[in-house]
Amino acid sequence: MNYDKRFDLAARITMPSLHDPEVANDALDAFLDVDDRLEGGLAFLFCDDDGRLMQPILVADVPHPTSHDERWTAMRWAVGLCEMVGDDHNGPLGLVLALVREIGGVCDDDRAWHQVALDACAEADVPLISVHVVTMDGALVLPTASQAA
Repeated sequence: MNYDKRFDLAARITMPSLHDPEVANDALDAFLDVDDRLEGGLAFLFCDDDGRLMQPILVADVPHPTSHDERWTAMRWAVGLCEMVGDDHNGPLGLVLALVREIGGVCDDDRAWHQVALDACAEADVPLISVHVVTMDGALVLPTASQAA
């Protein structure tokens, strides 16, 4: 496993916005290595108000399938971080969520995560930039109404 997940904050200024789904897919492909995809988990990309990546976090050992309460617990944690790190001027951080696994297309569990992500972010006024499924085949964005518009 590649444990070198350092992120160069100085390079963030020149980064394109993760509001572009293809840029978000590329960022997820770069962040998540083969071992991450084999083990599965949730990737959270915390972004500034312009959609530039501030901090990626991978949570492994996520039960599969997950219960409704487990999804809400994970999303409340992520949304809470967005609120805590945000500021009064710019508001909470934006969030990209990725459901990480080895194989498979979009399934009912992904749709359930997607809905909880939409609901949890809306409940706290946290911008949900996008939700993705990431497998060995790459990253796929799920349709999400843009809160940036």
